[in-house]
Amino acid sequence: MKSHHGTLNLLSRASLLVTCAALSACTAAAGSPDEDLVETAELALTQQESVFGFENVTQWTASSGTVASSTVHSEGTAALGLSSFTYAELVSPALSSLSGVTDELALDIRLPVSPSYGQLQVFVSSATLGLSNTWVGQASLQGLSANTFHELVLAVPSTVKSKLQQSYSDLQIKITLNLPYSTSSTVLDNLHFKGGTSTPACGTGSPYTLNVTTVPGFDNAILEDMECTFYAVYPLLVQRFNTSAATTVGFNITNEPGVAWASGGSTFYNKQHMLDNPEDTDVVVHETMHIVQAGYSGQVPGWIIEGTADYVRDAYGLNNAAAGWSIPSGWVYGAHYLFGYGDAAAFFKWIDATYRVGQPPVVDALDDILRAGTYSSQTWVTLTGHDVESLWQQYSNNQAPLPATSGITVYEDSSFGGRAVILDRGEYDVSDLGARAVGNDWISSIQVPAGYTVTAYLDSPFAGTSVVYTSSQASLGALNDKISSLVVE
Repeated sequence: MKSHHGTLNLLSRASLLVTCAALSACTAAAGSPDEDLVETAELALTQQESVFGFENVTQWTASSGTVASSTVHSEGTAALGLSSFTYAELVSPALSSLSGVTDELALDIRLPVSPSYGQLQVFVSSATLGLSNTWVGQASLQGLSANTFHELVLAVPSTVKSKLQQSYSDLQIKITLNLPYSTSSTVLDNLHFKGGTSTPACGTGSPYTLNVTTVPGFDNAILEDMECTFYAVYPLLVQRFNTSAATTVGFNITNEPGVAWASGGSTFYNKQHMLDNPEDTDVVVHETMHIVQAGYSGQVPGWIIEGTADYVRDAYGLNNAAAGWSIPSGWVYGAHYLFGYGDAAAFFKWIDATYRVGQPPVVDALDDILRAGTYSSQTWVTLTGHDVESLWQQYSNNQAPLPATSGITVYEDSSFGGRAVILDRGEYDVSDLGARAVGNDWISSIQVPAGYTVTAYLDSPFAGTSVVYTSSQASLGALNDKISSLVVE
């Protein structure tokens, strides 16, 4: 294993004194102000050495799991052991200007078992440098042999490298780990910069190929960031969910309406959306997850498909914070798991924390079930001991409205087709509808039993064009997919 001091390229006290002498900026007089400055500089370097070497694990805070000092180490006298977690974030104390910053940041890791999936990512933050949870790099942990140290090497983006070489006193490093749950320790040691090498172009040596098409006027820098996101994340999704996923993926910038979508082994991104939202490059993570999901059979609920895609964007995205993107932190009135996307992703994370501790995350279990074509309503009972409606009630702390059993019925499609929701008498603003899994501008037909009257409104709350229905409507004409509030009497 490497020498801790040599690898970190830290200045020793002696070399610092030599430098000071050469610059005629220091004296050797004991207790002099200049010597105090030398001692202060040495202390800062010692902090970097201690933090990077995980010599004092109390300097690092963990979002989950149990942190302990490990006597099994690759250098120095100690390392950091983290156990009993599935996903965890380790955050360093505020660091002053780092020495020895190069193009490559490396870390030694020792796993208790060879994982079926896993990844490590590194982020940095410094208000002084204008860095906020800025991605540095990531490495796959899948298949690494157990009980031996492995060196992970991350190519530091040139923009991050240049900033880290500046002066600051508020730099924090965040290391995220995503691994199968284990009560045994994953050990981290010897965070260090390696000798300077150039960062390889995105995709160099990758077994995966992007077939890229674009349209005139698109920004090449955004396109490059999107491609780099694919090459960084797609292999991790393939390893975790579907090792038979396509090795060649279509990647299209288009003027077609919409934000982004996947179809027929290709992903599509609206040009104007990306130009207006250049930081939203992790939309690539969501869409390429749909490529990985190919091969499902039987009953395949769309909300699970979209919820899983946002779940992995939350876990693997490289630029979510800069884009201002996140999934909800918990249940909010107006949300429903049937909407998929972030609402379902947050629901899945709650299920993991509540019912799947020590087991594969629910998205992994669902992926296996959907590939086997055996999904049914009983799936949730098998995975958690509860049906999905009971889980949703628990997730909402019993605040989510219970499904109605009598009243009118609104339908997703015309001619009373698609998903149906029963609504009892009452007033339903857009959030009231949402809490019952009725989306805004979603209703396409309505069944109205005898004795009921429905007033549908174009806008919310109860405003704009309105139509009164006293009988069932297979088509809603001007209000088709445009209803934002309802009154049922």
